[in-house]
Amino acid sequence: MKKIFLSLALLASFIFSAQAQFDGFHTFEQGSSLIGVNVGVKLISDKHTAVSAFYEYGLSKLFVDKCTFGGGIFGGYYSDKLREKKLKIYTAGVRANVHYQFIDRLDTYVGIAPNFNIQTDNTAKDEAEFACHFHVGGRYYLNNWLGLFAEISTGFNNFSGGVSVRF
Repeated sequence: MKKIFLSLALLASFIFSAQAQFDGFHTFEQGSSLIGVNVGVKLISDKHTAVSAFYEYGLSKLFVDKCTFGGGIFGGYYSDKLREKKLKIYTAGVRANVHYQFIDRLDTYVGIAPNFNIQTDNTAKDEAEFACHFHVGGRYYLNNWLGLFAEISTGFNNFSGGVSVRF
């Protein structure tokens, strides 16, 4: 019984100390950096899944409180065997986002991502294309540095989710 009580007391103190860390905490602000990894699916054409990673930096505070402009880079990879052909897609580009914190711990954002895609398969010649996609997402911070996010995009992944680290 003492172990259970001690465990509950430690858990309660952890929760209250974690909550205190968020007092005055802005989820993404000028000078903040994020790195993250996500897994996404494209549901419109070939229903593939992909893995990508990104880095973003808070460039400037915008005209309203809790609103920040951020920019960064990203890259992704997709591989699948469709019928007789083995398809691989590599993508890399830049991202520009406008972040706004509506409630504590929740960073919402909307942005644009110009990118370059290289597609290879074993039945045809390689293709390369330039594309520009729009996205909207939200990131919920579990503590000061770790967040989970979900995103909807017009691009490579229609729906994606992942984890990010803020430093």
